[in-house]
Amino acid sequence: MSNAPRPVNSFAIARTGEVVCLTQTKTLLRDSPCRHRWELSSSQEKEWVISQLEQSLPGDGEAHVFLRQRAALMADEMLENALFAAPRDSHGKPIYRKGEKRVLLPGECITFCSLYDGHTLALEVTDTWGRLTSETVRAFLDMNLAGEDTKEHRSGRGLYFMWCFLKDFYLSVVPGVETTIGGLLQLNTAR
Repeated sequence: MSNAPRPVNSFAIARTGEVVCLTQTKTLLRDSPCRHRWELSSSQEKEWVISQLEQSLPGDGEAHVFLRQRAALMADEMLENALFAAPRDSHGKPIYRKGEKRVLLPGECITFCSLYDGHTLALEVTDTWGRLTSETVRAFLDMNLAGEDTKEHRSGRGLYFMWCFLKDFYLSVVPGVETTIGGLLQLNTAR
C-alpha cells in the first residue's frame, strides 16, 4: 500500500459559471471547534438534521426567518445529493432512487456541518463516494442555465440551486474516497 498523497480536486464555481481550481483543499468546517456536526446513518435522519440546523440559528426577525428557510433548502439539497446522487454502481448508474428510505452502506459516511457567527452561515456536507468532477458540475450548471430539460426533477438541479444560493460555493473531491461541498449564506438585514 502506497503512502503517496491522494489526488484532491478542489474547485469553486464562479458567479459567471466558470470552474476555478483551488490551489489547496477548501473545507471551512472540518477542523473548526465551534461548529455543529451531524452524521447520518439513514435517509430518515435528513429531516431531523435540517430541523436541528434551523434550531441552531438564533434570532426572531424577518432576516433570521429567511436565513433559516434558505439554510433548510440548502441542507435538503446537499443531503439529497449525498444520499441519492453520489452513490453509484461500477457503471456510474445511481444505486438509489431519490426519496426512497435507505440505510447507509458499511463504510459509507455522510456528515453535515454548520457554523454561524451571527452574520454568516457556513454549510458543508461530506460523503464517502468521491465521484463528482468539475466537468460533471459544469455540465449540470450548463444544462440548468440553458433550460434544456423541462422535467421537474432535472439532473443537477440541486447543484444548480447550491451554486445560485451559496456564496463561495466550493467542492473538494478525493476521487473514489470523499466529496465535500460547501458554501456560505449571509444574514440579509438590508431592506
